[in-house]
Amino acid sequence: KPINACSLCGQCSVLCPNGYDMAEICHMARQNMVFTGKMPLAPHEFALMDMVFSNDEAFLCRKQPGFEQCKYVFFPGCQATAIAPATVKAAYLDLCNRLEGGVALMLGCCGAICDWAGRYEMYEDTIKFLDEKLEGLGNPTIIAGCPTCKKQLSRHETLGIWEVLERIGLPEKARRMERGIAIHDACGARGDHETQESIRRIAESLGCQVQETEYEGDKSPCCGYGGLTQFTNREVAKKMTDKCLERSDLPYLSYCMACRDRFAREGRESMHLLELVYGTSADHCPDISQKRFNRLSLRNELLKEIWKEEVDEVELDFTIDYTPEAIAMMDDRMILKTDVIRVLQNLKETGEAIFDGDSGLCVTRARLGNVTFWVKYTETETGFMVHRAYSHRMNVQTR
Repeated sequence: KPINACSLCGQCSVLCPNGYDMAEICHMARQNMVFTGKMPLAPHEFALMDMVFSNDEAFLCRKQPGFEQCKYVFFPGCQATAIAPATVKAAYLDLCNRLEGGVALMLGCCGAICDWAGRYEMYEDTIKFLDEKLEGLGNPTIIAGCPTCKKQLSRHETLGIWEVLERIGLPEKARRMERGIAIHDACGARGDHETQESIRRIAESLGCQVQETEYEGDKSPCCGYGGLTQFTNREVAKKMTDKCLERSDLPYLSYCMACRDRFAREGRESMHLLELVYGTSADHCPDISQKRFNRLSLRNELLKEIWKEEVDEVELDFTIDYTPEAIAMMDDRMILKTDVIRVLQNLKETGEAIFDGDSGLCVTRARLGNVTFWVKYTETETGFMVHRAYSHRMNVQTR
């Protein structure tokens, strides 16, 4: 658990007078534990499967219509598509309209997730997958929407979207924010002074009154998302977020969607730079199911509107509603609505359930992958009302 609690952010190497890099040690330890079979899959499994979803069902790779070859490809990153799909769409359309040479689009994950988890074989496969897709586009210059993506994809010619915006200017619909703000520098930009300075210049051009904090730039702490800490050690991740927010009482401006989301969940006014640039708003604290829905919906919407491709959408023959308690429980326990749907589809096929006389709820279950999911529900006129959901890494055998 301590090995997995490190956010791999590298702040220690900057603050330590001797340059001691605990992140490198913890990263190597994870890789070693994976290699020797001593790192269980459970701590990182949800994040890894979420990455697989981003690079499979929600993946999109297309050239700008009308171009045989594109000079650029926009790679917004998996957290941007999950949290702020409208912002991603606005950014891509703007780049297509104002950059010459064509701008392709690639929606997916850069591989940081499996890299942080120490799953080196999965990371190598991800690199190979992305490189093949980029080669198919003609190896265009990558415009990254996330500093971590920019860092992970640096084996190619890569720019941050903030660099491009400084070059071509901000769009007319950019939203001014003439207030004091605190900038949170993302871990992915540690050591990247050009990015840090570019962000501040754009913020000031939007009227923001930037007030620097004690730990800024290369000294900036992690928000709690990096290194998958929020999946493996929530208590430590929350302390990281709280420490970030102790630096200032002002609204926080970030240029990483994961950071923006972490701060918003703690009640702080939080925004991403691109929300100001494009006059859009990210979803407010979307749960894990909404994040996947956002990625898939954005992919399908863009395919229909830009590339005029029809998308098959699966419709259920029954309805599913959730109590507020069930929604909160599922988000806390990392149970997706798609997991619940598959459990209830299994119920429709098998009819297997138990009635709990004390609670008045029915209980059904299904094993999905390595986990058995349990759903407590009541029947409605058109389907089901879900009251509770939980999971165990167990296998139920019937005789």
